[in-house]
This record gives sequence, C-alpha cells and structure tokens, in this order.
Amino acid sequence: MGLELGRPDCGTSNPKGDFGMMIPWKGGRAWIIAEIGVNHEGSMDTAKDLIVKAANAGADAVKFQTYSAENYVSVVQPERLERVRKFQLSRSDFCVLAELAKDSNVEFFSTPLDADDVDFLSEIAPILKISSGDITYLDLIERAAATHKPIILSTGLATREEIARAISSVLKMNPSAASDGSLMLMHCVASYPTPDAEAQLRNIFWLKDEFGLPVGYSDHTLGIKACELAIAAGAAAIEKHFTYRKEDQAFHDHRLSADPEDMKALVASVRQAELMMGSYERVRGQTETTFIGHLRRSVAVRQDLSAGSVLQRDLLICLRPGWGIAPEHMESALGRRLVRSLKAGEIVRTEDLEE
Repeated sequence: MGLELGRPDCGTSNPKGDFGMMIPWKGGRAWIIAEIGVNHEGSMDTAKDLIVKAANAGADAVKFQTYSAENYVSVVQPERLERVRKFQLSRSDFCVLAELAKDSNVEFFSTPLDADDVDFLSEIAPILKISSGDITYLDLIERAAATHKPIILSTGLATREEIARAISSVLKMNPSAASDGSLMLMHCVASYPTPDAEAQLRNIFWLKDEFGLPVGYSDHTLGIKACELAIAAGAAAIEKHFTYRKEDQAFHDHRLSADPEDMKALVASVRQAELMMGSYERVRGQTETTFIGHLRRSVAVRQDLSAGSVLQRDLLICLRPGWGIAPEHMESALGRRLVRSLKAGEIVRTEDLEE
C-alpha cells in the first residue's frame, strides 16, 4: 500500500485539532506506551485490533511508525525494502487509526521515519518521536522540533556527543523545549531482544544527571521486569513493543513484544511500582502512624516509687510501648516529683509529674 503524496483529506475521521501543549510524562505517573510499530505487518484490521487491545490492557498510548519505503530504505537492501513496503500504511490509514485511538481513549502518535511525514503527523498527533536510528539525522530532528510539538528522542546506539547534538538541534528550533519539559529522552538499547546484562538501566540516572531532561525507557528485553526496574530508576515513560501473538511469527519484533496479557501485567506492575516508590520527601504513611505507640519506648520506673519521689536517671528505664514521656524528653522529667505512686516497669506520663 503506497503512501500518498501531500496531505490527504481525512474527511469526518480527521482528528486534527489544537492539542495545546500536552506533555503526558509530566502528569506525575509513568506514561505507558504500547509500541505497535509495524507489528500490524501492513494489515489495517490488525492495526485496529491492536489499538483496541492496547487500550483494554490499560496502555496510555499507542505508537506506530510512519514512512514512505523509498525514503526510508535503500535499494542496496532489496529484501528489507520489500518488507517495509509490505508493512507500510497510508496517510489515510493513519487518520483512521488516530480517530480509533481517540474513540478508544488511548493516545495516538507515531515515529516519522521520513522527513516529509513530520508535518502530516503533527496534524493528527500531539507528540512526535525520533527513533534511535535517526538520532544523527539532524534535518529530521530539526523539522520535528520546528512543529513545537513535544518530542521524544530515543537514545539507542548514541554516544554522549550524539545525544548532545540532537538536543541542540531540538533547542535550535524550539528553545523552550528543555525548560518546559516538552523534550524527553528515552533510554534505549537497540538490540532485539536486549540481553538482561545489556539493559543498562543505570543509564536512566546518567541521562537525567547529564542533560537535566525527563527520561523514559524503551524496552527491548524479554518480559516486563526491566520496565518495573525502570520505574525505580525514575523513568517518566515506559514503552514496550506490542503484538497480538509472540510465537510462530517470522518478523522478529513480535518475539520481544508484549501480548495483551503481558501488557495488562506490565501496566499493573508499573502502577504497583509507582505506588511503592511513593514520595521523594520523608512522609510517614497513615498505616505506619498507627504503629508509633506500639514500637516506640517511654520513660518508665525501674522500681516501685511512692508519690513525692524525685526522679533521677538511675531510677528510670525506657520500655515499650510509647504511651508516655519519650526517651528523648527524659531530661524534662529529671528532678521532678511524682504526684502518684508507680510500680516497677510502669510508664511515666507528663500528668504523673508535678509542674
């Protein structure tokens, strides 16, 4: 299926509109992206089905790849060129898919793999993503940044210098992209699948420290464990390839993808991980608060003492529970008289002491 030249009239299905400045990775929880990519293998029915399945699994967004085969792959790789031609969807197809995603309450966006598709995608999607393979394709990056849409910049394969140049290209066309948080880096290891030993999740910390930008994680490992760990590293978004079936597929992306049940498990695990990560600030939880009295200690007397006895340090001991004077306030009790008799081991309360 060929990609139309120019911009098609999407008709009543056209989801174009003013998206405003939608920056979902600033929403306080990780943005979970089901990366459909080209796992539809050129079938619109499959593409539609995957959108619905991703939405039902709890994903926040679905992402595709948009390209014209001749502007993407050279004739020196004829088999690859033939495959991408087979997997190619038209611009009209993407209009339909964007509308279906909207109806399914899941965000639609795509990676432009052809500079000519940047303007088209900017009209039907609120966000653009630059693939790892294009981090040195600065003309494409500048064209995407010129739309002033939020940009996701994937960093697989890239050196520190290449990442810095790509960021500079974005800021050249959209100087506020760093300060307003609309540029997000994506930690990615561009191997398919990625061995566990090469996932390099600590790079999430490094990218944040080095460039001061939001950082997400694009996962190519098998399973969902890396996605859970990425949340602990502070990932602002999680992207996982998504398919209807992983087994018995010729195209390699299916094997490293999440199927619908995997995606449900991923979403649940990510949300649980976020819940468990909690607040950066030291906050005592509601449940923990109920254990204060049970676990902490109080000042108590070592022996029977009659009313009028003067409290001295050698007469006191600190025992659980923490219902009386706290150990840190023992000094306030020293030298004061008891207003009532206390038995050995009994807790001293403020009201047991003379003013």
